[in-house]
Amino acid sequence: MAQARVIGTSIAAIQAAESELGRRLPESFTQWLLVNNGRSLGALTVFPVFDARDPRKTWDSIVRQYQEGWLVWLDNVADTASDFSALLPFAEFGTGDYYCFDYAVAGAGGEPVVVLWSHESGVTQRVADSFMAFMQLSEHRVRGV
Repeated sequence: MAQARVIGTSIAAIQAAESELGRRLPESFTQWLLVNNGRSLGALTVFPVFDARDPRKTWDSIVRQYQEGWLVWLDNVADTASDFSALLPFAEFGTGDYYCFDYAVAGAGGEPVVVLWSHESGVTQRVADSFMAFMQLSEHRVRGV
């Protein structure tokens, strides 16, 4: 019998990811993951937290993306003056660019702001004050509003 797909995740799975990442995920992102873990937003791939209840859908997790992609990239640019250590990628734009939480800058609600990081230049552009604000902007784009 095929295993049923799990929608959302658990607090335990989120806490495990936070432990591996060494930082707390923003509260609005945590709330979104509890309901939507493993889902995309249109063409935007939002990294899930690994959930053993649905390993096939969540294997390419935020932790895996961070450890096997982002940290490798940071090692490649270690000789530059740029410091990207405050960034945590949470979604892939599809062109090699990432949406990241910028833990160095708190938005109005106290959560890290969301920035778009360019893989070509390493430049970040502020997109939203929080993950919730980012989701609201993204939903408008998906609907064509």
